[in-house]
Amino acid sequence: MTGQWIRFIFGTAFLALGIFFIVSSVVGNYRFKFALNRMHSAALGDTMGLAGIVAGMCFYHGLNAATVKLLVIVALVWVTSPVASHLIMLMELTSGKYKAEAHEESSDEQGLELYSVDMQRDAMRRYDSDRKEEDK
Repeated sequence: MTGQWIRFIFGTAFLALGIFFIVSSVVGNYRFKFALNRMHSAALGDTMGLAGIVAGMCFYHGLNAATVKLLVIVALVWVTSPVASHLIMLMELTSGKYKAEAHEESSDEQGLELYSVDMQRDAMRRYDSDRKEEDK
């Protein structure tokens, strides 16, 4: 009987943690102005929220075939979601309206331009100044 309560407490705690990450991701998507910040918020909410919810479900159900399937789903999401987010962010930087100007010509094997953090900050400043002008 005590073991069931411990499983229930841990399961509920992980479910609450997963729901917290998803809700904060939704708030971040509406609150952040720059597309890359919104993408970062969505990617973290996706991976950490799913991991918390699945961990809670694993505590509820114990170790069985369903638990293994849930863990495989988490592994697939943890591999694919960051890659997809990275590619979308790279597309935003290289082809978006607020494209960061490259100070040095550099490219990787696929011909994609690489940008530094300073260039991203410059793009964010231009975006903020454009938003302020639109609000006037």
